[in-house]
Amino acid sequence: MPTPVKGGRPLQLAAWAFAGATLFGSLVSIRNNLRGEPLGIRVPLSVPTALLVGWGAGVAAPWPMPVAALVAATVRRETSPRTRAATCAGIGFACIAGTLVEPVTHRPRAWTLGMCVAILANVATSVAMIAIGLGSARPACAESANTA
Repeated sequence: MPTPVKGGRPLQLAAWAFAGATLFGSLVSIRNNLRGEPLGIRVPLSVPTALLVGWGAGVAAPWPMPVAALVAATVRRETSPRTRAATCAGIGFACIAGTLVEPVTHRPRAWTLGMCVAILANVATSVAMIAIGLGSARPACAESANTA
């Protein structure tokens, strides 16, 4: 059974919140038929199929992102806490970048309430992973310098 990262509770909560935001965004994308079109790139897949294969959708991050965040935040591996925290921060930055390159993000007048909530949830949980991840990486870095 995986061993939780000691002292990483805030990062774990942020990763779980990000996973929840991704699930909510997936449901909103399916309901509103919002295809993922980052930078205008279109794939000939239905929204449910695109989500299943990991492409993502208009207001939903691709499922490998929250899975990677959860693994990094909750599973003790041979990697340091600093690396795990930095991984979550990087995923947060990538999700914000992905949100910015989706055309639906730039059409706020076309948003339904669900789309608005999904976009806000993606951005908020990504910012949380960035802030907590970067904050967790600093003490771990200082701690390793003190023990060297």
